[in-house]
Amino acid sequence: MSMSKIDEKIKRVLEYTEDYINDNGFPPSVREICSAVGIKSTATCHYYLKKLEEMGAITIKDNKKRAIILNGAQKPDVINVPLIGTITAGTPIFAYENLEEYCPLPKEFGDEKEIFMLRVKGDSMIEAGIFDGDKVIVKKQSVCNNGEIAIAYFDECATVKRFYKKDGHIVLHPENQTMSDIILPDVTILGTVIGLIRRY
Repeated sequence: MSMSKIDEKIKRVLEYTEDYINDNGFPPSVREICSAVGIKSTATCHYYLKKLEEMGAITIKDNKKRAIILNGAQKPDVINVPLIGTITAGTPIFAYENLEEYCPLPKEFGDEKEIFMLRVKGDSMIEAGIFDGDKVIVKKQSVCNNGEIAIAYFDECATVKRFYKKDGHIVLHPENQTMSDIILPDVTILGTVIGLIRRY
């Protein structure tokens, strides 16, 4: 099974567990998760649950049935947002779409199904306050307005830049006066940056 399919299964396991607890007040059994998500082996389900525990999304109490605890479940004002890889703030490179962890954010950021995070690599956006190593919070959308900071995808690469549409072309503008604009006939917009997290 490819990494992307494994990541999707892990996401579905977490979403089902969250929905089940919200509806019933207690966690599902491993067999219920297997049945709902389409997992053939309980051992595989335990593997996915262990990965979620390593990411910090859940806690598993040893040797107990229905032993899944959602970390932050007692905090309804918090959403769990996936950090799915690295995005460049420099020369465009691949964005690695691998689920690394879930990060708790205030629910004011929106529906957690419409939000994701990327780790920034590079210094092309430093004058917008986005630095190497920051984690940008992104709202999924396929369009953006002039002047918004966008996650743009082109030539099988992704980058974070300020977006402009001028004279029938797309201008991806770096917020670093030492760097030049990227001018393209078209790009795919994956989302817009609505916040960031920085660890000092």
